[in-house]
This record gives sequence, C-alpha cells and structure tokens, in this order.
Amino acid sequence: MATKSSNEVQSKKREKRTGRENLLGYGEETKPRSRNLGEIVAKYRKSKDAFSLATSAKNKLVQRQEKLGKINNQTEELEGNSEDYASLANELLKKMEKRKWWQI
Repeated sequence: MATKSSNEVQSKKREKRTGRENLLGYGEETKPRSRNLGEIVAKYRKSKDAFSLATSAKNKLVQRQEKLGKINNQTEELEGNSEDYASLANELLKKMEKRKWWQI
C-alpha cells in the first residue's frame, strides 16, 4: 500500500508542474546524454590552430578599437556642439534681459 501512495504522490506532483517544466523536462526525470568526441567536433567545428585563433582575436581587437575611436570622436563632437549651444543660449538670454516685455 505504501507503493500505491507514493505513486499517487508522484502523479500529483506531475500534475502540479508548470508548463515550462512539462516542456523542458523535470530534474530527476531528464539525464544528460554523454557524447563522444566525433559528435562534439561535428557540432563545433573549431579545429583551428593557435595561430589562426590569435589572428582572429587580433582582428576583432582592431575592429573594437576602431569602433571605440569612432564613438570617442562622436562624443567629442557632441560635447563641442553642446558647448556652442550653451553659449548661444547665454548670449540670447543676456540680449533678452535688456529688452522690455513689449519689445519682445
């Protein structure tokens, strides 16, 4: 009878699972399968040598440096434009302070 009650408890647990658990599986029921070397190599195909990997990393670093340089130039340009805008706004404010409300 203890076996029957434990089966009932497990079936109730299965009913309470969320949709995600039903879709992806539940912890104790799913076990990772072992793969051999051939399957891993076929999946990733990264059988390059160290020199080509280093060259690829260097090229990516150069590209990143160029992107950061462009961003830096854009930032400096934006800063200059904002300073110009601020000075023009201050000049306009000083000019308008001298006028009376009916002259505006």
